[in-house]
Amino acid sequence: MESSTAERFRVTDRALVAIRAAGLDPAGTFLVVQHVLGCGGSGYRILFRDAPLDGSIVIDGPAGLRISLCSYSHSRLDGAALDYDLEKETEGFWLDHPDAAFAAFC
Repeated sequence: MESSTAERFRVTDRALVAIRAAGLDPAGTFLVVQHVLGCGGSGYRILFRDAPLDGSIVIDGPAGLRISLCSYSHSRLDGAALDYDLEKETEGFWLDHPDAAFAAFC
């Protein structure tokens, strides 16, 4: 596990509020961002865990949250932000970055 600075990946205030609303303590949580491949394309999986991915790069985020990025995500998501959409139809966490477009999977 390698460490890096938080400037390459941000967490918005909305996302931090949503993390707390889900009953998670940011100081005891890892935000895991993992690149995934499927028959319909590729994308990023967002998980909250109590441990980082094996071999990941860990970035210190706000309020003690630690961000665990697989090596591919780390190399591609420079300047990305985790945000939270409050719209009823699309409510949930999402990555704000051009490389984090949604893809369909089989």
